[in-house]
Amino acid sequence: MSGRARRLWLPGVTAALMLAGGAAYVAMVVIPERKLDSRLPHIDVASSEAQVGASIKAAVASLRRRGESAQAWAGLAQVLHAHEMFDGALTAYENAIRHAPTDYRWIYLAALAQQKLDLTAARGRYAAAAALNPQNPAFYVNFGDLLLQLNEPLDAKQSYRRALELRQELSHAHYGLARIAVQQGDLQNARTLLEQASALSPRHGEVHTLQSQVLRRLGDVDSAQRSEVLARASLTSTRPNDPVVAAMEAKAVSSTAYARRGATLARQGDYAAAERAFRRVLDIRPGTATDYSNLGGVLVRQGRTDESISVYEKGMALAPDDVELLSNFGSALADAGDPRRGIELLERAVALDSGYWQAHQNLGLARDQSGQSELAIGHYRDAIGLNPADPGVHTNLGTSLARLGQLEAGVEAWQTALEIDPRSLEARYNSAVALVQLGRHGEALSHLREGVRLAPRSSKFLSLLAWQLATAPEGQHRDGAEALSIAQVLYQADPANPERGDLLAAALAENGRFDEAVSTLARVLTRIPSGHPLRARLEGRAQLYRQGSPFRQPG
Repeated sequence: MSGRARRLWLPGVTAALMLAGGAAYVAMVVIPERKLDSRLPHIDVASSEAQVGASIKAAVASLRRRGESAQAWAGLAQVLHAHEMFDGALTAYENAIRHAPTDYRWIYLAALAQQKLDLTAARGRYAAAAALNPQNPAFYVNFGDLLLQLNEPLDAKQSYRRALELRQELSHAHYGLARIAVQQGDLQNARTLLEQASALSPRHGEVHTLQSQVLRRLGDVDSAQRSEVLARASLTSTRPNDPVVAAMEAKAVSSTAYARRGATLARQGDYAAAERAFRRVLDIRPGTATDYSNLGGVLVRQGRTDESISVYEKGMALAPDDVELLSNFGSALADAGDPRRGIELLERAVALDSGYWQAHQNLGLARDQSGQSELAIGHYRDAIGLNPADPGVHTNLGTSLARLGQLEAGVEAWQTALEIDPRSLEARYNSAVALVQLGRHGEALSHLREGVRLAPRSSKFLSLLAWQLATAPEGQHRDGAEALSIAQVLYQADPANPERGDLLAAALAENGRFDEAVSTLARVLTRIPSGHPLRARLEGRAQLYRQGSPFRQPG
């Protein structure tokens, strides 16, 4: 594609605007050579943390040692940018661009830094980068967002569409187009675009927020309320994956950056990496209650509850009335086998701030661990009243209800959890188990198949799926061949597990292979002591197989 053709993709960006970008380029190129020191930005690191100042000094030293180049200048620019020193970053980016005028990365990052200072000037930089036709969909999303801020919806639409040409499954571009549709009064189109965005990114909170507003204006109040719940359950904001920006942000070494990085990693489930980031925060600055609470939380997630307790105690010494710390510490104590003390701290947290829903939830968990499920249910309902959008609370409520024999109510609670987070494996598995007990085998199978799709290696989902396919009372819910295929793989992986042997025997019997079913159970029974509850059940099933009958669950 020619240079002229590349410029035509965004017709709303005027020729004058493109020329402005070009003029800036020429000015950069023809700057007379001067000593390096005269081109270095003024950098004041007096108020910065020591490691931030050291990082900047190292980038300057590298520039002096390696000589001027785009990479050397860009290295300094990114360090400054990552620490929000935007003026200095812009100066360094301009020098990088002077050495590599066709590398869109430095023009793009300069636009992002400029955006913090002057939106109109940032637009010129974006336009100059766009003329280089970057193959980065996140670039066009960010450009579209800026154009919307500048009330340029037609140009923004072109930018979002370009992002979708590069990556169709980008929820952020669909969301941007939906915002434009709302501005133009096209609510039905906005609804469609938001449905596409939410399907692609169920945790994109901004999508659900706008979706609730659109649905209310369309008169669909029930769907609007559900979207409001999802908005509260989701991240308030997400960004498209952007390797250029990520590389820049990775250069940040401030305690704030490590804390932010740790929180992101914890949300992603990478608790070991989050732990390293949170420990780095404590290496850099005196710890706060939040710092110790963050570290303790990821230790608990890794099963290191005893370590977390000592971390929480350090935080408590600093802030004995910090509600978040009290809540997390109390929960850790309950997990560690001290529910009495845990409940004391959690009740104190609730007394200090009755609106802190996490404390109500943790108090419910501690009550559950103490065998007080009825009391736990009350705490879960308090938490839901304060924040109906957290799927974990609904999951815990369902578990307590089921424990008390209220299976229908439990299934309803788990269904709410799944509406909020369709990827919740615990709520989905619990639903399947309860539905089997309620005789609703078709619904149970649907949950099990979805669970296997989400977690293909989950032995518990595979085991229950195979059991249903082999033993469900209704023929339309059985598939002996599939049950046997799954059961054989599970048995081969753990032949000493009596439940795997029971499953394999049931699948063999469903396929009419009764002699093999009997011999399989005979091997299992040799490993089960007399008087064990499982032994009587397996002996009963073995008798069925000897008579040429497969096992069936009660109807």
